[in-house]
Amino acid sequence: MKLYNLLQEVILEEIEKNQRLISEGVSTDDVKLAIDGKYNVNILYRDYKNKPPSSRYIQVYNFSKTKAGNKAIRSYQIFGGSKQKTRATGFWKIFRLDRIVGWYPTKVKWVEPVSNKDSSIPKYNSNGDKTMANVIYKVNVDQPQSKNI
Repeated sequence: MKLYNLLQEVILEEIEKNQRLISEGVSTDDVKLAIDGKYNVNILYRDYKNKPPSSRYIQVYNFSKTKAGNKAIRSYQIFGGSKQKTRATGFWKIFRLDRIVGWYPTKVKWVEPVSNKDSSIPKYNSNGDKTMANVIYKVNVDQPQSKNI
């Protein structure tokens, strides 16, 4: 029993150190940090209730509320899963926060919207789009990127 308690203590300590390993969703603070820091994020996103989540690699541009009342982020998905199988890698996407089951920030940062670098990508709309009721928080594309995550 003592060995079990010791192992349990070690496991719980490691979990506390590496909370991102078992992240359950994402907080609005995490989203704001990614927006302000202009860094890419790996997420696990669940498109369907009865199916496992898929990995996505994204750049977060704004935090909004949809017309349906859901908290969401407008992101550019660099690569990863999609419920639309015909999609090529790289596209704008809205992710509902309640469907993000894992949030893993990276150290990779960006300087300007990806749409500024490739004319085939639709331009980033800082005011949201037709599915958004309002934009709560957004990236400042004119501000130089932050030095720290």
